[in-house]
Amino acid sequence: MINMQLLLVHSHGFDWKVTDKAIGKPESSKNVKMEYSTSDSTLVVFISVETNDIPDISNVITNANDEINSALNDIGETNLILYPWVHLAKTQPAKPDAALSTLKKIESSLRSINIDLNIVRAPFGYYKSFTLNCKGHALAERSKEILGQSGMKTPEKTSEVTKAIAAEQTTRSTFYVLSLDGKIEPFDKFNFKGQKELELFVKYETAKDRTVSTPPLHVDVMKNLELVDYEDGSDAGNFRILPRGYIIKRLIEDHVNNMAAQYGAMIVETPLMYSYDHESLKKYLERFPARQYVVKSGNKDYFLRFAACFGQFLTMSDAIISYRQLPLKIFEMAKSFRREQRGELAGLRRLRAFTMPDLHTAVTGIQMARKEFDEQFRLSYKYMNDIEVNIETAFRMTTEFFEENKEWVVSLVKLLNKPILLELFETRYAYFILKFEFNVVDTQKKAAALSTVQIDVENSERFDIKYTDSNGKEIYPLLMHCSLSGSTERVIYGIIEDQLKRSHKGSKPQFPLWLSPAQVRILPVSEDYLEFTQTLAEELEQKNIRVEIDDRDLSLGKKIRAAEKLWSPIIIVAGEKEQNEGKVSVRYRFNNSQEFQTLKEVIKFIQDQTKDKPTYFRVFPKLVSQQPIFSRIV
Repeated sequence: MINMQLLLVHSHGFDWKVTDKAIGKPESSKNVKMEYSTSDSTLVVFISVETNDIPDISNVITNANDEINSALNDIGETNLILYPWVHLAKTQPAKPDAALSTLKKIESSLRSINIDLNIVRAPFGYYKSFTLNCKGHALAERSKEILGQSGMKTPEKTSEVTKAIAAEQTTRSTFYVLSLDGKIEPFDKFNFKGQKELELFVKYETAKDRTVSTPPLHVDVMKNLELVDYEDGSDAGNFRILPRGYIIKRLIEDHVNNMAAQYGAMIVETPLMYSYDHESLKKYLERFPARQYVVKSGNKDYFLRFAACFGQFLTMSDAIISYRQLPLKIFEMAKSFRREQRGELAGLRRLRAFTMPDLHTAVTGIQMARKEFDEQFRLSYKYMNDIEVNIETAFRMTTEFFEENKEWVVSLVKLLNKPILLELFETRYAYFILKFEFNVVDTQKKAAALSTVQIDVENSERFDIKYTDSNGKEIYPLLMHCSLSGSTERVIYGIIEDQLKRSHKGSKPQFPLWLSPAQVRILPVSEDYLEFTQTLAEELEQKNIRVEIDDRDLSLGKKIRAAEKLWSPIIIVAGEKEQNEGKVSVRYRFNNSQEFQTLKEVIKFIQDQTKDKPTYFRVFPKLVSQQPIFSRIV
């Protein structure tokens, strides 16, 4: 049974401001602060009261207070903010009167237990803007599910997972900017003139604040373009993919699959869930900071994979491998799950269910690792160019590794032709000694990693992966982790957010032509020319071009506006002139031009622009009149 949810965040200050009523009869403004701000350190507790709490409310309140007091004691905090947040609810939120009464009782009980505690409660029943600045230490954030008589339940399955997250948060590192000439400067001393995007990226990375208070701009766009939508019937951070979005997602994945195969990777498919009891997996969880979904089968607990590492490493462990077969590359398009903190979820930027192209490479040693890292870096860079996004780059490694390999690292940076963020660790806290990431900076000035490659020095021994050298001796290889594109969903986020930033500078947002759900939308000026447009569509489809026809009884102006709303890259108008002269009127979105061309010229343009890219057939009706409305604003 699901009960009260708490999200506890230790914050550098906190503020809120009421913007509107959220329910018909919210709490009286006479009893609470409609606007509040503090710069003092404080524990912010976001609370949702659920229907299941009410029958056993006394015990639920007692256990909630115990958890809050425990958190206060752990971090030595005396300032507390209670913030009602129905968005945490997993089932049915309690009725407003019952929820408000519960919150007041929690506040009153806490005051009576600890007279030195400074408590402020946010108003109930209102929409509020707020600002949160998580401190980022090992105990700065935790989520709890509060039960009644049976006590408390935490979403984290094992203490090992908590250790891994704590290790990542408490590791000491220093941030620099590395220039093309090999010069490194502390990030706060670097002159960012002409490097605005890098400056935004560096600020985001060094602040380490992953929380969000407003939806990212791409969320409305992904719905209005009918690509992706929320799914109320699932857990937060799990989305439904609509037909137009399915085409984009499939093409993104097919392109990565093709690149991995051409690179020489063997493609596999491994299970979605794994046992906590497996010795190698238990040890791996200690070194990989991710929160898992727990799945029960019989009386055993399993976790949903948060990467393809488990299956691929276990597959390598069972294989007989010779030095002649190295580098050995295994690839999988892996559906993965990470139970991220609720307050960190942000559309397709940070979610709980995603598809990750995972490539793992076994190599003999650091020399071969550098060679493969170099090639995977270049492949990732090519992929970023193929999806047409602006990227900022981060390299992360131990100081020792950088000092020994500086010239090589600088040679990779020179390929990008712009400076990068460099993070150096005093000691290695994780399984890797080096990794890079290509990141996109969005309209909220937040960033998300897409491509990444890592050199792993631990897991071959942990998973007992060995190869036989030329002398017949068994050796543990180094392992490399690579995602050439980053998660599919995050690629969609990155393209939309990057295009929205460009639109603010005057250009029309658009997908790369090879990714556009419908590459051509044909507009007959009247129903008299519908048969003619069908002939045009058939000729385009014979060349593997995705086409749709707006056959609705609307004016040409309205049809053009509808096509523009869907970011249609090429619009063809078909009427008497076009039918008689054997040419078509074409609008190209990429440069906002209008042409009068033969259909063969249009086809050649599309083929030139989409050369060497995968194709996929349209998976929605060709005629717009037959297309249902899923989520777009009509």
